[in-house]
Formats: sequence, C-alpha cells, structure tokens
Amino acid sequence: MSYRSPQLDSSDRRTVSVLLLVLAIIAALGAFNWLKHRNKPMPTTATLTVLSGEATVTRADAGADPPLQEGKKATLQSGDDIQTAPEAKAKLTFASGETVELRGETELTILELYESPISRALVTTLALHKGETLTHIRHMLFKGMRFTIETRVATVQARGTIFECDLLSKNHAYVAVYDGVVNVSMGEQSVDLQANQELDVRLGQPLTPVDLPTSPSPSVESPSPPMDATTGPSQDETLFPAIVTPTRPGDQVQYYTVQQGDTLYSIARQFGVSWKAVWEANRDRLQSPEEIHPGQKLRIPSR
Repeated sequence: MSYRSPQLDSSDRRTVSVLLLVLAIIAALGAFNWLKHRNKPMPTTATLTVLSGEATVTRADAGADPPLQEGKKATLQSGDDIQTAPEAKAKLTFASGETVELRGETELTILELYESPISRALVTTLALHKGETLTHIRHMLFKGMRFTIETRVATVQARGTIFECDLLSKNHAYVAVYDGVVNVSMGEQSVDLQANQELDVRLGQPLTPVDLPTSPSPSVESPSPPMDATTGPSQDETLFPAIVTPTRPGDQVQYYTVQQGDTLYSIARQFGVSWKAVWEANRDRLQSPEEIHPGQKLRIPSR
C-alpha cells in the first residue's frame, strides 16, 4: 500500500506563503542593516594620566571637569580637550597602547578617535593648539590605521614611530623624529622626516629637514625602542624627565649675543645643541622661544 502525503488546502498554502514572505523580509532587513553599518566607525576611548602638576579636561558636551591632580586619570573620547598647567606632565594612552605625552602649558583636542570596523585599526586625529607633545606609536601602522596631529602651521602624520611635535607660536612649529618616519605637510609642500631628523616649520618657508644634534636635548630623554604588542607601558614611564638646569656651578656655559635675523633654532644649530636646551638655559630672560632680539646675551649650555 503506497503512502500519499497529505495535500495542503488553499488556506494552509496561504499561511505558509505569508510565513516565508515574513522570513524573507526579516533576512533582507538584516542584510541591509549590516551593509549600512559595515563601514561605520566604532568609537573608542583614551585614558589621560596626570604624571605631575595639574590638567583640566573640557568635555565636548558637558563643559570643564574639575582639575585633575597628579596620579589621577580620566577617560576621554572624541571632542574632548586637554589643557596642562605650567610645569605639568600628562600622558594620553590609547586602547592599542599608543601614547602621547604632554608637557606644561599644552592644549590638545581629540578631533577623531575610533577603530576601523573591519580591521579594528586605530584612527586618531589630534589638534595641537599650543605646547609640546611626544608620541610613541607601538605598532607599525597597518592598513586602515592613521595617527595625525594637526597644528595651525602644518599637518604631521606618522607611521610606526616616536616623534615630537611642538607648536611654538601661531606661525611656528617644530617636529623631531627619533624612530620611524613622519610626514609633514604645509600647503602644497610635503616632506618625509626620517629617524634622527628635525624640522623647523614656519609659515611661508621651505620645509627643510636637518639631522638632529648629536647630543640629546636635556629636556627629552633618548627614547627606548618601540614596545612590542605584548609589552605594555610601565605605570611610571615618562619620556619627558625633569629638566636639568645647565647653569649650576661647574657646568660649562658659553654666551652668545643675538644678531639680526637669528632665531633660537638657528643659534642652537650653530652650537650643536637643541633649541630647547638653549631655551631652558634662558627661561629667566625668555618668556617664549620667539622672544629674542638683537643684542640680547644668551647662555649656551654644553653638549
């Protein structure tokens, strides 16, 4: 005796058809939603640690937080602004281990901070309004990763590297590379700054990299090699150690009389030291690196 499957009546067939149609619509909506969001940035955060002194965080949507004292931390996101007090030091640490150190009287805004949705690569754009920074990128930049510092003078974009970026005035920036490669662009000009090179960036002037002085600046410790992906930064690590004043008894100090057209940068290069070393040796008579004038006598620290 043969078996015959029961036949669906018209009502049952309509029910099955409706169910299949609903399932197809749900699948289509899911696929559409995935396609819509597959390239959407994934917001991430960074941690600010105050190493010494005081720092203030201004939130993009909530105004200024109470000042952070030494040892305190804050979680930051895109749009937040950081200002460090005079003589302060702070460190911004990203989820993938990259760090940016800030010295005193530095202001920086996080313009972009997210991960690529496919590669999970970090994308960061920082606006440096004033002051000094030192960036330590732990990884070579892979596809989709971008780390940029914007200043009023130039744009600094890094590949896996350790580099310094300072904004000295609205028309003057300074970039030094200790490891890796950094691209500096200003208008139509663009140069790749290699390891152990520095660049004095002035609006309207050619971008001309030069070698760093053979003696390291007393204001910046010679950086260690980049950490690998399994090594995290130590809790007390800082790439901006305390400045050693080069004018104590027993130190060898030369003097130089400023000539017309001199800059702190050009004077420092004559003596094979960094402009920061000259500035720190003359803080009692210079309010900023830009405020030098012909006839002024400056201390030149030994190498």
